[in-house]
Amino acid sequence: MELFLRSQDNDMWTVITDGGFVPTTKEGVVKEKSAWSTDEKAQVLLNSKARLFLSCALTMEESERVDECKNAKEVWDTLRVHHEGTSHVKETRIYIGVRKFEVFEMCENETIDEMYARFTTIVNEMRSLGNAYSTHERIRKILRFLPSMWRPMVTAITQAKDLKSMNLEDLIGSLRAHEVVLQGNKLVKKVKSLALKASQQTSSVAEDDVQESQELEEVHEEEAEDELAPISKRIQRMMLRRNQIRKKFPNSNNSTRTEVDKSQVTCFGCNKTGHYKSECPTSRRCKEKLLSRRR
Repeated sequence: MELFLRSQDNDMWTVITDGGFVPTTKEGVVKEKSAWSTDEKAQVLLNSKARLFLSCALTMEESERVDECKNAKEVWDTLRVHHEGTSHVKETRIYIGVRKFEVFEMCENETIDEMYARFTTIVNEMRSLGNAYSTHERIRKILRFLPSMWRPMVTAITQAKDLKSMNLEDLIGSLRAHEVVLQGNKLVKKVKSLALKASQQTSSVAEDDVQESQELEEVHEEEAEDELAPISKRIQRMMLRRNQIRKKFPNSNNSTRTEVDKSQVTCFGCNKTGHYKSECPTSRRCKEKLLSRRR
């Protein structure tokens, strides 16, 4: 609001802080409007413009609080007391802000930008209450509350640069650059740990595969034994039956055929008795004669 009012007129913020201009005579008597000069009219108009700008920026609830105010200074003072509180409340808020500033620390896994945003909020709040911190004080505070892993960087900055003449943005830029290095180291360590875990998992998987193959072989052997079991039982049954048959017929395999009485047998070759045609002597002689003739 201060920036906006100053952009409208150089003297408009003076109207807010010191009050509006009232034309008076040399004796201190308020002039009538008909007696105002052009410059006096312009200065009086600043008060109306400032009040108009403030009213346009307020909500309905806020504008109800300042309806009874007669000039822009009264409007501004009423709003300031309402939002900032009285002097006692303001001192209490300053005390709380100073405490926040003193105990401020960088959280774990917090980036430099996130930390600086929180720190800037506290500093701006203190400045709005009239208790501003210098650049040197803010730089010293930031270097104090950094974690222990930042100690080498803090030592390098304090030894290489003059903190009194150092710019706050230069400090934040250096810390951001170092943060990138730290994140790179963390990434490398993470990749190595992941690779180690992957190798361990691979070895464990290989052991599991060997164990599973052994278990599968055992299962296959058991299944093969289960399949051969009925066959072996059948063979045993067949062996038992054969032994039982041998016991019932002990001389069945060694028994000789009964001899036939050849005296009653008639040869079909010579029509004589006493032999078969295959045993006929005449037929053999005929065959030998025929063979000798052919030769």
